[in-house]
Amino acid sequence: MNNVANITINGQNLEVPRGVVAGGILYERASIEPGSEWLYLDKEGDIDVPVLPDDRIILHGGEVIFSDRINADIGENPTLRKPTRPKLNGEQITREIAVAKLTGADLCGLDEELPDAKLFVDLSGQADVFISPEWTLVIQESDCYITIPLSDDEVIDLEECAKKGRRPPRGQKHYRLKIDGERFTVDKSELSGQEILALAGKDYAEWSLNQKFCGGRRKPVEKDQVVDLAKLGVERFETAKKQAQQGQSDGTAA
Repeated sequence: MNNVANITINGQNLEVPRGVVAGGILYERASIEPGSEWLYLDKEGDIDVPVLPDDRIILHGGEVIFSDRINADIGENPTLRKPTRPKLNGEQITREIAVAKLTGADLCGLDEELPDAKLFVDLSGQADVFISPEWTLVIQESDCYITIPLSDDEVIDLEECAKKGRRPPRGQKHYRLKIDGERFTVDKSELSGQEILALAGKDYAEWSLNQKFCGGRRKPVEKDQVVDLAKLGVERFETAKKQAQQGQSDGTAA
């Protein structure tokens, strides 16, 4: 998917990175001094939302932004006429958001089951982006977020995500998976069956590999089959010794 978003600033069409963008970058692209004017996100049929230099906004493409005088009457975080309902963990949130902006911590709080969590922007076709609790985000209806359990490090724990019914974020630096109860950390989200089995020091000549999903379902993983660790429900892997073919010894004593 194209990682460039086409937006309009003051009537000029611009290409910017698709995803999370700091407001300060938009001021630079528009050659605007933040202290003299504000940038505003054009909200058709609603109050236009100030985008301040320290704000973050998720650019999907098609956004219309313009500069104007600083309007103290509406403030930095105005109350909208039409509340916003972005998606969280694949579902549109039930609680309507009346204000134009929320912090990362506020967004995590919308997940009643997992309010203390790590928050990511779910970006289709590219790596998901971590959202700091302190960031202030301009919220749009087209935004999608995911929450995963907190950890003591930067590793995405697949088993913990599966237990909470959360899809692991895509494109992260480290993922933790289990093979036969032992934990392994890898630096990519897609592995072949052969690579997974090799982590456990085994090969397909003597061993088979099964993927275990949340709920207990198992599925064989072939040698060259690519497993996407960032899919919902991937929990752990199990190996099994292949039975020796008839007429051959398996090397064990009778």
